[in-house]
Amino acid sequence: MAEDLKCQSCNHKVVTIEIMVDGRPLEMESCDNCDTRRWNLGGTQIDLGLVLQQVGEHSGRRR
Repeated sequence: MAEDLKCQSCNHKVVTIEIMVDGRPLEMESCDNCDTRRWNLGGTQIDLGLVLQQVGEHSGRRR
């Protein structure tokens, strides 16, 4: 089992959801304590605008 991740804002446990986007993992970290969300694409933190752009460009695309 993976180590529990902690929120960078409040140090509370976060939930992580991962999907693949064009062969790269897109992860969303969510803290239900302070309502912070963070997104990482291929290990690099990105903002919500880029998340929506990446998912929109690759949705429905078959590999």
